[in-house]
Amino acid sequence: MTQVMGRLRQSTVPVKLLAIGGIAFLILAILPFVAGEFQANLMAKLLLFGVLGISLDLVWGFTGILSFAHGVFFTLGGYAMAYYLKLNLSATANNYGGTLPDFMVWNGLKELPWFIAPLQFFPIAAIAMVALPAAFAYIIGSFIFRSKVSGVYITIITLAIASALTTFFVSQQAYTGGTNGITDVSRLTLFGGLVIPPIGLYFMILIFAAAVLAGSYWLTQSNFGLVLRSIKENEQRISYLGYDVASFKIFIWTLSAGIAGIAGGLFVPLNRFISPVYLGVAFGTQVVIWVAVGGRGTLVGPLIAAILLGQLQNSVDRITQDWQLIVGIMLLIVVLFLPDGLMGLLPKQFKLAEQSSLLPAPNTTSGFVQARLFDWFTPLQRMVQRSGRSLIAWSRTVSGSARSSKGRSKLK
Repeated sequence: MTQVMGRLRQSTVPVKLLAIGGIAFLILAILPFVAGEFQANLMAKLLLFGVLGISLDLVWGFTGILSFAHGVFFTLGGYAMAYYLKLNLSATANNYGGTLPDFMVWNGLKELPWFIAPLQFFPIAAIAMVALPAAFAYIIGSFIFRSKVSGVYITIITLAIASALTTFFVSQQAYTGGTNGITDVSRLTLFGGLVIPPIGLYFMILIFAAAVLAGSYWLTQSNFGLVLRSIKENEQRISYLGYDVASFKIFIWTLSAGIAGIAGGLFVPLNRFISPVYLGVAFGTQVVIWVAVGGRGTLVGPLIAAILLGQLQNSVDRITQDWQLIVGIMLLIVVLFLPDGLMGLLPKQFKLAEQSSLLPAPNTTSGFVQARLFDWFTPLQRMVQRSGRSLIAWSRTVSGSARSSKGRSKLK
């Protein structure tokens, strides 16, 4: 087997990127005071879409897993927050004067379903906003990646998931609001009554987007990120080195779903609604377009593409309803002439994905990962697996002792 060796470049602080990022953050922080409320709300929405693009970039751009299901994770987080905001709407704001949401009353429900009732408390709704999409992604990811499904088949499965859940949410009108979704929700309140104003929500979203971008950069530049990129380049070789490839895929898949869920949860108080539209294949395709246009494996590319395409849609929509044709032409141009996306036009020093790399060692024909690469995830996983095996063995011992005692009693 080809020797896989290399040396890690000494980590350096990306001064230029920090300077550019700081300037961009400052501009976005000033925007609400200059551009007005409409542009501030639009930019906040596009920042959330950009974060959703970053979450997909982690699994597609760095790990090579093309998914159309990130709209599903976004919507699951959105519904968790929407239930909280709808259930905390004052009784006078409902058409029927009660605390039960209108769409539940229309469909004949007399009381709040037990599985929705806990979401009227903010801590539970905030946890569900992350845990629900992450848990769903973990279950689906474990099935897909442990079964060694790969390539286009993963894409087909994610398309099927998006289509099936769209149909399910529309059919469960009494619990989800059907096609209309959950609308006319209350404003976000914290600490029992502190109403978050629109500008406060804007800055929450801006800080969240900056944190996701910085955290994703740190993760992809770490040893863990090198393993992810290596899986994308040559999955079989990485497995030969002793790495549990499925565990890495499940982890990044679950993490990206949690990020998408938070984005969906912040989207609801901003736009005051959520619907199954965001579950569908059409929205999932939009997320893929943002990553493809911005540049796979660049992190900041999907964020910029989401903002540019969103502003383009807003401008063209005033002139013609065929804005999707404009976006399609732009995508065609990028695919034909810019395979690395818009970020491919920038010099390497301005690309987040190029800040850390491996220098080939002498007499090495090829290789992307150092064999002695430190990996914190695999030892943690092995510890959990050993604990699980010990628990199973203990339970078998207890059940065996119980059966033996029962058998002795029968003999007597």
